[in-house]
Amino acid sequence: MKMVMQEYGDVISFRPEVTRLDASQAVQFKDELLQQIDNGSIRFLLNLSDVTFIDSSGLGAIISALRRVGVKGDVKLCCVVEQVMEMLRLTRLDTVLEVFDSEEEGIASF
Repeated sequence: MKMVMQEYGDVISFRPEVTRLDASQAVQFKDELLQQIDNGSIRFLLNLSDVTFIDSSGLGAIISALRRVGVKGDVKLCCVVEQVMEMLRLTRLDTVLEVFDSEEEGIASF
């Protein structure tokens, strides 16, 4: 999986370049996030602009990162398409994760 990573001060923006964040991609996505956390990063903005489908594996990868950063860090989302937003609503993760319309808004929220 190709992932675009950009640093904005102490915030890292990740944009997975896949349309489906499912079981076939989630392990690699999770490993990338957890590796960054193990390297000391704790503030992430996940840009899901290319993702049109996410399943429980993809959601689980995001939640794993959120748990790993703990109370001192944060994981936020931006550029979420409606189909993915619907999954966040169905699983009530929209009440746990902050979601922003643009990457700029997400970065500014930190």
